[in-house]
Amino acid sequence: MRFDPNRLNALILVAVLLCLVLLFRLARLQLVQSDLYLRQSQTNRVRVIEKPPLRGLMLDRHGQLLVDNYPSYTLMGIPRVIRQNPDARDTLLAITGIDSVEFEKRLEKIPGNWYTPVRLLRDVPFEMMAAIEERRARIPGVHFRVEVKRAYPNPIASHTLGHIGELKIERREEFPNFQEGDIVGLAGLEQQWNTVLTGQRGYEYLEVDAKGRIIGPLPGMESQDPSPGSDLILTIDLELQQTAEQLLQGWAGSAVCIEPKTGEVLVLASVPDYPPETFAGTLSPAEWKALQDDPMKPLIHRAVQGSYPPGSTFKMAVLASGLESGTISTSWGVTCAGGYQLGRRFFRCWNHGGHGEVEHRLSIESSCDVFYYLLGRQMGIETYYEYMSRFPFGQKTGIDLPHENAGILPSQEYLDKRYGGGWTEGQLFNISIGQGDVLTTPLQCATFTAALANGGWWIEPHLVKHVKNGSTYQDPDLPLTRHETGFSDEVMKLVRDDMLAVTEGPRGTAHWLQDPRLQVAGKTGTSQNPHGEDHALFVAFAPFEDPEIAVAVVVEHGEHGSTAAAPIAYKLIRKYFGLDEETWQQYRWSVLRERANQARADSLAAAQPDSPETLE
Repeated sequence: MRFDPNRLNALILVAVLLCLVLLFRLARLQLVQSDLYLRQSQTNRVRVIEKPPLRGLMLDRHGQLLVDNYPSYTLMGIPRVIRQNPDARDTLLAITGIDSVEFEKRLEKIPGNWYTPVRLLRDVPFEMMAAIEERRARIPGVHFRVEVKRAYPNPIASHTLGHIGELKIERREEFPNFQEGDIVGLAGLEQQWNTVLTGQRGYEYLEVDAKGRIIGPLPGMESQDPSPGSDLILTIDLELQQTAEQLLQGWAGSAVCIEPKTGEVLVLASVPDYPPETFAGTLSPAEWKALQDDPMKPLIHRAVQGSYPPGSTFKMAVLASGLESGTISTSWGVTCAGGYQLGRRFFRCWNHGGHGEVEHRLSIESSCDVFYYLLGRQMGIETYYEYMSRFPFGQKTGIDLPHENAGILPSQEYLDKRYGGGWTEGQLFNISIGQGDVLTTPLQCATFTAALANGGWWIEPHLVKHVKNGSTYQDPDLPLTRHETGFSDEVMKLVRDDMLAVTEGPRGTAHWLQDPRLQVAGKTGTSQNPHGEDHALFVAFAPFEDPEIAVAVVVEHGEHGSTAAAPIAYKLIRKYFGLDEETWQQYRWSVLRERANQARADSLAAAQPDSPETLE
């Protein structure tokens, strides 16, 4: 066989090229990608275990504990190790009962980082922990982490306090400094003050073997301890909040109490609600669906999200606007014969028999609708909106809670858009008595009442009084802006005096609730409800001369503010001032007896024939 030198040269060329490719690859691995593979090798050897911080507590204004912490165990898993051990995966599924599809989703939670532990199951019961620990040798890549679970020693205000939970990808943008899977506040104060409550997480560095089993602390790497979050001292009064929630039981509605001069919220009650611990652990899909489908809507925070026509509680704002704008004077009045004919429609007053001659005092005291029909028409929509918008209507109050409802204060632009330019004076009649297109929240009504109590200004309502870091108390990072309405002192005094007539005047719609120990200025309201019985409202402040508390109560389907909402407000006011109910009840019965005796005496006198001395 003849030797072919060309074939030999070709073989040598191929061998040289292969050597060059190998050398190039080795050089790339050693010089260009050395850091990448060094990190991967270290990741295979090192486990970084997060140490979650203790979350800050919440306490009421008197130091009563509202939200506490207690330990809960979370099952963590390392995706790569679990995937490399199919038997471990099957064993975990059998013990935990997690759906296989959901299990895979949890392993995929941090794409591309297969050695970072992911949360497989929160709030693991002791029996399940024991079963996993018994089989630990056959389940590599899992461990338990102690995390915070919220506890509620005084279960109140579930909507306001809120809850914590695992951050889902769809809400990732709301928490820019957190990652998917972190435990964060998802509602209420827990969400609004999440950064303050969370604290700083710590880290522990562990060395593991090739099978992912922990050898011990990593030499040369010092663990970092977590820093606890700050506590929140709330403005809420525990006992007053409990009283409000108890008084609302059996109804759907809300009660709000505010300190007018400070804007501190004493009560923010919404009923029906749910036990605060509902979201403390793991909520099953069936439980979540039951809450969503409940016809009573317990998930809605009615105090800040509920929208109600304010009814006659709106009339003080309309009266003040009419006087301040110069539309009417204090001597202006109307004749109420039970309603007013506008075109083909008769707009009724709530008192079908009519109020007779009505001026500003009686319009508030007896809540005459005809007075406000005609006042609204005389003002016109532009003047109406200009002055009414000085009060906290149609805008968020700025309370330190997420998802506050701004309500609706109709302007001409709003009415033109909604009715296509075809709105009539009928709409203006309705919004002038707080019906129709006007919508407010109970919080807005309470803030408006605080503005009246102060004589024309209010401070943004807020729920956090102090932030406590260790032993240091700090003021919350809140604007607490003082909002001026610009209404004159004379107008504000007149409106306040008219409100006092509601509870103390002979024709006042809430005069039967008068308490001789305390002067309360208030206003009843009834708002129409197309879905059933009317809603009942009442707003008030006390004491009249130097107000310390402003209250708004809304009772859904309560029909009459004087009988459903006003008694609740009065009980809250008496509770705030430490006045017992028994004394008031005794006074009330004594007044009723006196009136009955007087009526009997008048009846007997009318039945007697005139004596000669009385004849002319």
